[in-house]
Amino acid sequence: MKFIADMMLGRLARWLRLYGYDTLYGIVEDEVIIRKALEDDRIILTRDSGLAERARTAGARVFLLSSNSLEGQVEELKKLGVEFRELFPANARCPKCNGLIVRIPKEEVKGKVPESVYERYEEFYVCKNCGQIYWPGRQWREMLRIDRKLRGLK
Repeated sequence: MKFIADMMLGRLARWLRLYGYDTLYGIVEDEVIIRKALEDDRIILTRDSGLAERARTAGARVFLLSSNSLEGQVEELKKLGVEFRELFPANARCPKCNGLIVRIPKEEVKGKVPESVYERYEEFYVCKNCGQIYWPGRQWREMLRIDRKLRGLK
């Protein structure tokens, strides 16, 4: 499943990327969103009923979400058949640019991350598109906490 999220759904788009879903975000004009959805066989995610109606008329698939919260939006997507499995960095996409994330040897990040990070962690990942480097630090632990909440675990 591939998605394109309108500008009201930036947080959801980032989380879908973390769950491994190819999710475009950042396109302002509705007509461009509809065209990209049709060209790339993407499902449009929106809270805008006008965009949803125009997209359906054009033949695009649309999930019209009603919730304003991330948790509510995830619940709506679950009911539509979107699966949210446990977060794992090697299955994620870059939350910044949607690129693929791959594990890299620790030696390849020397001088590219703070020395304290290099010394403390053994596991590193990089976005093949933008070059952003990730490691399982404090932010990753916080994301795992939110992940458990989104998946209905405690």
